[in-house]
Amino acid sequence: MDLGDLLNEKEWRKCRGPDNATTDELLAAFEHFCLEYWFIRHPERGRIKFVLREAQTETAKSWMEHRYTIVLKARQIGFSTLAAAFVFWETFFWADRFIVMLSRTEREASKLLQKTKYGYKMLPGWMKVRGPQLISDNQLKMLFDNESAVESLPSGNDPARGEAVYRVVIDEMAFLANPDEAWASIEPIADVGGRVICLSTANGEGNIFHDLWVGSQTKTNRFVGIFFPWSAGERDDAWYESKKRDLPDWQLAQEYPSDPDEAFIRSGRPVFDLDALRSLELVEPYRGYLAKLPGRGVYEFREDGGEFAVWEFPKLGEVYVVGADVAEGLGHGDYSSAHVLNASTGDVVAHWHGHVDADLFGEETLYAIGYWYNKALIGVESNNHGLTTLKGLQRVGYKNLFRQRRLGQRNPTVSETLGWRTTTVSKPLAIDELNAGLRDDVIGLLCKTTIAELRTFVREANGKMHGSPHDDRVMSLAISNQMLKYVWLPEYRGSDTPKPNTLSWWEKHIIREKKPERVPIGAFNARSSS
Repeated sequence: MDLGDLLNEKEWRKCRGPDNATTDELLAAFEHFCLEYWFIRHPERGRIKFVLREAQTETAKSWMEHRYTIVLKARQIGFSTLAAAFVFWETFFWADRFIVMLSRTEREASKLLQKTKYGYKMLPGWMKVRGPQLISDNQLKMLFDNESAVESLPSGNDPARGEAVYRVVIDEMAFLANPDEAWASIEPIADVGGRVICLSTANGEGNIFHDLWVGSQTKTNRFVGIFFPWSAGERDDAWYESKKRDLPDWQLAQEYPSDPDEAFIRSGRPVFDLDALRSLELVEPYRGYLAKLPGRGVYEFREDGGEFAVWEFPKLGEVYVVGADVAEGLGHGDYSSAHVLNASTGDVVAHWHGHVDADLFGEETLYAIGYWYNKALIGVESNNHGLTTLKGLQRVGYKNLFRQRRLGQRNPTVSETLGWRTTTVSKPLAIDELNAGLRDDVIGLLCKTTIAELRTFVREANGKMHGSPHDDRVMSLAISNQMLKYVWLPEYRGSDTPKPNTLSWWEKHIIREKKPERVPIGAFNARSSS
């Protein structure tokens, strides 16, 4: 062996690291390999050496230390390039390592593997001779004679079937067409000792990537989460400001987030004004249930931490409205929800949320809430199970129920049909008016769970709106806000109830008792029930 061969062997060992190497020794070996021998194709500068930035070094170390890692990142800061180099290094320098990379489509899978193939092509000849020989090279797979391989597949494939997979890399996981199915096919790999890297920009909340990320932050799953903002790349404030001018808010947050909260919430195309929601004061409510006093026909609130949250107790002479969204009543899936608003102030004074049969939701829950809040006007979404709830309210004799109006007419007239009907016309109207009410501080909302659901209510590219994953609180609040338009009409209040801000209303309210003090969350102490 001549001097050149000895020097090459020394370099080989520096790129691989010693046997039984520590993580720091492996990381130093990988950095040396990238710096000295791995080339990438830069969009502006062409072929350049792959010099790891601090964020990439930190990520590679995490991939070495942990079996389960999830990376939430900004767009185009070099992490797919890092993954392509990392999986090659693992297969080239170690035997019997089969690594699978999953992408959205076959075209994207091919493009990802091309990053690996380009780096391999540019390796010096002596390293290719010293290392394992490439015995199979097609569009989606590189197989070496050390029984290691890198395969890049579209997400529809099942990487766990018939293979002992050492590592799976899922690129842009949040944008896969079938992320839940892809994850279901990957889980068996991890269970038998494999390693998983989830890599993606955000795509709103309520998908499997978001669930895994949240678990990594709350320590409720096995993943270690890493976040890198737009500034982790070769970018400065001037660049970001130019992007800010060019892109809509949701796209800027999706592709170039500053923090995880912005990445997930804003990237999902939120319907409601997030700045307005952030400015809302959160207040801890009383929690309990309404108990009917025997023989008296009245209800008493009993505080036990239950499903009924109360911020303001009923006041004599005040007018209230209730909006209700009805679920199927099963012990899973969507919930039934009801919000109570003070019709004079627009404040949310109470909220009920839970699983209950649709008929009992009307006969017991809504009847008690409506009766307790001065026989409030109740608007029940009449779609599907809402009809059962309305029948339940009728059976127990509740009178003050909203009746549909024909929204397309210039002067909408009341019909005999009970309930609020959610349609392609009424839903956008209700949501937009709720958004305006929250933004303009017309609606006083103190409920942290409702605010959380409003933050994840999104509008798809086709215009459809939905929760992520639930929207029952959003709909009940939107319906209760709609009830404010109608509650002062004679058919619901009679002719003796003055409308707000009229002379008679001011005469009645010229001396009003002060609103009860609202206790910020964190300062709440147990309070006795009324």
